[in-house]
This record gives sequence, C-alpha cells and structure tokens, in this order.
Amino acid sequence: MRTLWQRRQRLGSRRLPMLAVAVVMLLLSACSSAPTAAQRPIRGGTATVALLPHITPTYIFPLFPPADYVLSEIGGFTWLQWRPLYWFGNQGKPLFNPQLSLAYPPVFSNGGRTVTITLKPYRWSNGAPVTSRDVQFWLNLLIANKSSWAGYVPGAFPDNLVSERYMSATKFSLTFNAAYNQHWLLYNELGQITPIPQRAWDKTSSGGTVGNYDLSHSGAVAVYHFLNKESLSLATWATDPLWQVVDGPWKISSYSPATGQTALVVNQRYSGVRRGRLTKIEFIPFQSEASEFDALRSGQIDYGYLPVADLSQQGYLASHGFSVHPWIQFAMGYMPFNFTNPTVGPMIHQLYVRQAMQHLINETQYIRDIYHGRAYPTYGPVPEQPASPYLSPQAHHDPYPFSVAAAQQLLSANGWRVRPGQTSTCQHPGTGSHECGAGIAAGTALNFTLQYASGSSSLTAAMETLKSDFSQAGIQIQLQSEPYASLLGNFTCDRATGSGCKWQIENEGLGWSYGPYDPYPTGGEIFAGGAPSNVGGYNNPTNNANIAASHLANGLGSLYRYENFVSQQLPALWVPMPYRQVSVIRDTLHGALPQDPYLNLNPENWYFTHA
Repeated sequence: MRTLWQRRQRLGSRRLPMLAVAVVMLLLSACSSAPTAAQRPIRGGTATVALLPHITPTYIFPLFPPADYVLSEIGGFTWLQWRPLYWFGNQGKPLFNPQLSLAYPPVFSNGGRTVTITLKPYRWSNGAPVTSRDVQFWLNLLIANKSSWAGYVPGAFPDNLVSERYMSATKFSLTFNAAYNQHWLLYNELGQITPIPQRAWDKTSSGGTVGNYDLSHSGAVAVYHFLNKESLSLATWATDPLWQVVDGPWKISSYSPATGQTALVVNQRYSGVRRGRLTKIEFIPFQSEASEFDALRSGQIDYGYLPVADLSQQGYLASHGFSVHPWIQFAMGYMPFNFTNPTVGPMIHQLYVRQAMQHLINETQYIRDIYHGRAYPTYGPVPEQPASPYLSPQAHHDPYPFSVAAAQQLLSANGWRVRPGQTSTCQHPGTGSHECGAGIAAGTALNFTLQYASGSSSLTAAMETLKSDFSQAGIQIQLQSEPYASLLGNFTCDRATGSGCKWQIENEGLGWSYGPYDPYPTGGEIFAGGAPSNVGGYNNPTNNANIAASHLANGLGSLYRYENFVSQQLPALWVPMPYRQVSVIRDTLHGALPQDPYLNLNPENWYFTHA
C-alpha cells in the first residue's frame, strides 16, 4: 500500500512538466512586463497643480471660521498638513477610509452613547507623538469658541457632548447625550475632530511660553484668538514656526499673499502610508479658465483642468503627453436664497415663488448644451453622483420639471399679473389663498439680483440662460459676476437681523460638497436653522425635526424623509452640478487616480516617471 507521501510524490512527478512550463511562461511574462528604466518611479520631483479661478488658500489653522470654509482649501491644503481623526473617501467612493484615518474605528458602549477611540502611532514633524492630549486641545478650543467654527450647528457637536475621558496617551472616550445614528456620528461628528499639537500651539502670544491654557475657558479663548490671528497673517505662513509642526504628509514652504501661489514640501516624519516619491507640490492660481488652459498647453502644469469651452482640445492634449479624467465630486448644485433680505425676503418666503423659479431651470438643456455632458442633475440635497446608498428612490425624479406654463400658472394663481418678457407684479396683495402673501405690497415686482462667481465661461452661459428663461414668466434677474472670494462675504452677514445681507440669490459655481465636516449628507451643516453654513438663513421646523431624526435613527429611512421634504420645499434653487473639473494629468505623473469624491488630494501617492 502506498503511503500518503508516495501518492503526493507520484502526483507531483506527473505534473512536473506542466508546472515547469507554467513557471517558465510566468518568468518570461514578468520579464516582458517589467518596467523599463524610463518607466520606473523617479525619486523626488515637483508637481504643479492648477487651482480653480480665484480660489486660493486663505486660512491655515484647522478650526475654520464660516468665512473661510472652502472645501478645496481644506482637503487640498489644510488636511495635507494636519490630518483629521477619521478620513472619508475611499477609492473614488464616498465611504469611510480606515487606512488613512489617524485612529482605529470607534467602539460603541453604554447603549451607544459612549465611543472609545484608540489612536494609531503617529508623530508630529518635530518628533513628538500624536496623543489624546492633542485631541483634547482641539476639543477645548472648539468648545470655548464654537460660534466661530464653520461646522457648528446648535445642539449638535460639541453641544451634544456630555463628558470626555482620557485614559492614556493613545486612548480616550466621549459620551454623548443620546444614542445617535452610529453612521452619522462617525462621519459627521467624530470625523470633524482634528488633533493639533498642544505642546507647540498652546500659547497666547508669539513670544509666550507653551502651557496648558486650554484647560480653562478663558485660556482656550485666548489661545484661539492668538492662533486665529496668526492664521490671518498670510504673509508669515511659511516662516511662522507654528505651521511647521504637522502630522500630515506635507508642510508649507512658501506662500504669496498677492497671488495665492503655494508650495508644500514633504514631511519626512509622516507616519502614514506614502506610496509616492515627490518632494514638493506647487499650487498655481489663475484668474480665469482661459489663463489656466494657456498654462496647461505651454507645459507649466502637471495636474490641471480642461475648461468646458475647450473640450474639443482633448485630442491635442493627448498627443502632447496628457490624459483626461472627469472628477466627480459628492456635491449638489444649488443657488441659495437670502431669506433675510428685507427687499426680496417676503417673496422668497413664498413657496410658490420658489417653485415657479425652479420650473424655469432647464437642467437637461444646461447639461447638454452648456456643460456638454460633464454635469449631472440636482433634484434635492443629496447628490445624484457618484452613486451612493444615500439617495432616496424618490429623489431620482425631478419634482419641478422645466415648464414655463407651470411657472406662469403658479404666479397667476397667487395674485400676480404675469407679463412674459416684462416684469410681473403683485396684483392682489394679502395672505389669502389667491393672494401674493405676507409682506408683499401691491405693485411689488418680481425683480431679483443674482450674484455668481466670475472666471468660468460655462457658469456665465448658464446664468445668462437662466435670466432669459426666467423672463418668460416675467421674473427679471440682474446678473452680477463677482470674484469667488467676494461671494464668501455672504457668510459673514448677520442673518438674524439681515444687517449687511444685501445679496438676494447667489451661485458660487461649486455647489455644496459634502465633507469635510458632513460627509454623511443629512443637511445639518447647510439647511438646519442657525447653522453657520446655512448662508441663506432658511429655517423650517419640519426640516429641523427631520434633520434631528436622521442624526438619531440608524438606517436610511430618516435620511430619505429629510431629503424628500427638502427637495420639495426648495431652501435653494437646484441646478446641475458640473463635474468638479475635467482633470488633465501629465502622462508621466502617476498615483493621482482615482480622484476623491470629497475633493481630498493625496499627493503623497504621486510620482513621476521618465515615460
């Protein structure tokens, strides 16, 4: 009887010729596909990245005020230097990324009210470890200065935080006032926390010593004011030792306040994953899409974008060493109203007026004729693309399809004399069922000013089309183009009183991107009453209750109720969401794909080859 060893030996002897052939073929294949010298990664190098028109870094301290809350600035500048506790965006999908997070996934206990978090072994660029004290430092500054933080929503984080416990340098726990939706808590609460270097930043003046000032309320206020003041001193960013202490893969090396041109160099002590070889990144600002495209054609840019007006140039770029990749962000296209404007606010408060306007936005035409297919429709607050489980079945359908007749009927049924091509006026003032509504006097004209960001030919074309279509129902729009930075001033007006809120309708052209503070799209940051980023001052009790419910209940049902209600109620006008950009990447630059839906950049994965 043959032993087991003998059986295996005989089987092996019969298969040996085939196995040998397979090994030889594998070796030949490996040799033939091995990178040539020209294709191997180059150690070092500087990549140049084009910024969108008029968008440059304006704030560096990672506790952003509303006026400086610009997603591309955070994910493509600040978080390159200071990493949040948890990272979102995973292989081009709007999902949690545990690998790039500073901490391991949270552990829930106490009926879901307490989360325990363990930090990974990261270090600051000065060699000190990233500890739970650095988390405590950020939280203390936040709690003492919450009204100055762009992510603050009354009643949400940090108001819902009951207690903190710091068990060791690497472990801490947070207890909340309720058992929240665990998905929401991870994405939109814990994901906001950004450890900052307490042993380098806990001071109240440039010449002062580092202490534990943040442990008292007054001390935390003083530290915040100092760091905020230093952050607003743009000319000293590259020389201020504060900003050289980072835990991210990059740190600032130069910045021009005059132009916004920015350079970052490698943090040699970065503790996370680094797959690339670059030593420097330069962010190049532009005043218009046309000037960026000229720089791209002349070879000055490694990672740029193709304006919609120049999509026909893809063949030229391909023949000159570039590839083209649409970058789809997890964002909704919207134009906020100013509900607190004393002149047009009473009209904006009327749902039928907002519905009539929405009926006059032909999203299909915009996408086809203006964006040439490089955009997707917006029917509510949750993005249509990229695909995610967050979009309700109802939200796939347009509740207000383009219809001039529907818009005219809504206005005439509510007391307006509709004058296509001219200006419609209120004919029947009052609050009855067929009257114009509260605060609207007889003869009031449907006349609005719309501010939009300059520098984009496609956005300009879209706004001119909107103006023409609105006039078909007698709604007159005065267009005003403004630099993007000027539009950000709308975040700083007093929405409670309307003081300084002169704007009426706005289109920044970038939509609302979910993340970094709200990657789970429940709307608390943008449409909840009192939220700092609720730029238009929209406040609806049902909506507020729906948002609160989506923060508590696990599962997607409450999120769907929120988005279905808001899509009908129109706290803003829904417009197509253009792709973030049609990226143009030099063929010798590798590692930049897939592009992140939350607009984070990871140039620590980039490298050049000779070919």
